[in-house]
Amino acid sequence: MPVDLDDVDRKLLNILQDNADLTYAEIGRILGVSPSTVYMRIKKLKEKGYIKRIVAEVPPEIVGVNLRALILLNVDLKKYNDVAQKLLTYPQIKVIYDITGEWTFLIEAFVKDHKELSELLDSLGSIEGVQKSTTIVVLRVIKEDRKVLVT
Repeated sequence: MPVDLDDVDRKLLNILQDNADLTYAEIGRILGVSPSTVYMRIKKLKEKGYIKRIVAEVPPEIVGVNLRALILLNVDLKKYNDVAQKLLTYPQIKVIYDITGEWTFLIEAFVKDHKELSELLDSLGSIEGVQKSTTIVVLRVIKEDRKVLVT
């Protein structure tokens, strides 16, 4: 447990992860502190790196992004850094994990349709250092929760 967080900070982080759209006054009422205290706490938490950013969560399908794929890549380790840097340039790639086991990377990509996925896979396969890949198309999301419980 981080020693520089008190109970108010912990509760504040949990509240923001549930609904960052609340006003400082609303959060203050929940926490029993003033809106200015909420503002200062959030500012401090951002400065210390506890809050990376506060963003709107847009359901992909509402904006025409209807297909999510998990892509496993095996990469020549001599080309690891070059491949990683190239992967960062693809706007469809939302998450890149360096993983253990048989594969080097696990990628989560969001695309409009199968045609765009096919084009993405062709492009990834042409990156120097990519040795093989396998793709998993997500049919349904049963649970997706990126919140971290702060206790």
